[in-house]
Amino acid sequence: MTIHGVVLTLHSALGNEMPEVSFDQGWQHYNQPLWTRRAPLDTQVMSAAITSNNAPLKDMQRPTFFISSTIYDFRDLRSALKFHLEELGCKVLASEFNDFEKPLDKHSYEACLQAIHSADYFLLLIGSRVGGWYDEGNQISITQREYREAYQLHKAGKLKLLNFVRSEVWQAKEDRRELAKFLQSASLDDKTRNAIANHSSKSASNPDFLIKFINEVCRNEETKLAVRGEGPVPSGNWVHVFSGFRDIVDVLNGQVFASIPVEDMTARRLLRRELRDFVGQCLLKANGHVYSPRFSIDRFHEEHPITLEGKTNKFTTVGTKRWDMISTLSIHLLARTLHPVVLPQVLSRPTFLEFDLATNSYKETPVQDALVRLQEELRRFNKANTSENLAIVFEHGPRRRQTVTTTIEIETVKLAGLLHLLDRWANVLDLSASVLRYLEGKPFVLPDLRPDTPVQGMQSDLDAETPTESDITSYLANRG
Repeated sequence: MTIHGVVLTLHSALGNEMPEVSFDQGWQHYNQPLWTRRAPLDTQVMSAAITSNNAPLKDMQRPTFFISSTIYDFRDLRSALKFHLEELGCKVLASEFNDFEKPLDKHSYEACLQAIHSADYFLLLIGSRVGGWYDEGNQISITQREYREAYQLHKAGKLKLLNFVRSEVWQAKEDRRELAKFLQSASLDDKTRNAIANHSSKSASNPDFLIKFINEVCRNEETKLAVRGEGPVPSGNWVHVFSGFRDIVDVLNGQVFASIPVEDMTARRLLRRELRDFVGQCLLKANGHVYSPRFSIDRFHEEHPITLEGKTNKFTTVGTKRWDMISTLSIHLLARTLHPVVLPQVLSRPTFLEFDLATNSYKETPVQDALVRLQEELRRFNKANTSENLAIVFEHGPRRRQTVTTTIEIETVKLAGLLHLLDRWANVLDLSASVLRYLEGKPFVLPDLRPDTPVQGMQSDLDAETPTESDITSYLANRG
């Protein structure tokens, strides 16, 4: 990097050198009109999306469920599932309800098959009844036809299957399989044997059909062929046995929501987007590679520390090369504002809190603590990013120097103000990146942050003067 003829290098967090970039080129970029610079996220849209319980799912595509089953014996369960999923913000397609689209120019069966194409999840419930026939001659029920339509969409990657069978029906299937094996050894004619094996009961009105349907959902024949190497391994063949509503909800939590309410999932997605914007605004880029400013900031503190003993000195001696490096970094902060919209809203929700059974209340998690710290770092960054703090970058720039020198005398107070700003910059970047990695499924690791003060050795004094949680608890207890 060149600052008016002075050659410098930037380093990434991994120690890689950043290619040379002209200070003049950098200043020309930040001297452009604001409308020509990279725009941040649409904060109004994000704010509207997260501040309303309903708005996030209007601005985003709501998960849509199609419930497929016989209606007569599942009426109460279908109603409960529709209510539960809609409370979570989902859209539910259930043909017996008035909000189900009923095109007047189509048969109800065809309308149901068409509606499946607009669903994200196909929720199949198999009970003791067959229901209406779609093709009686070939013994295909409307529920079975809906499943086949959904399975083709699943194979195309357009829909996910959630298959459920009542526990008593599943048990009847297993019992009848054992009965069929026994009857094979009994001295009975085929007609009598089949009549016994397929007799109806409370748990299965048409056992032969229901067993074949369940086997189709389990993809048993395809699995046998795949095991022999004669076909692909089928997918979407998980079957969940259930006794009641709670069993289905547990599966939905694990398979669809991962025990996270839809509103919290929406908040996480919007937060991820906002954090990525912070990271993008904090990183530096040259010749197609991105770099963190942290390495150079740490190096400056190591080479030119402001100590407790030296903080009262009017001037601090700084190496010219290192100063040109840090002042070039500072140019990137001109007119930079990191405005959090989603973060404050997320912190007002229990999204990153954990329920503590012992205290019957929510408790903070490391991620929650990191987000609270990030919000404070953002506030302090915006407050410190002033023309006053950045003025020394130009006061001691190469063009202001009368002679070529290896060191520069900089007012200590002004230097501390600039370093405080740079420390906040580094912390915003590191905290945002750590939470982003967590949101992408990696374990959360709190980064090693820059201290609150640029004066070395002063952090312990500040900590000692700050009341701890135990101090606050003790104070409140003694107030009574």
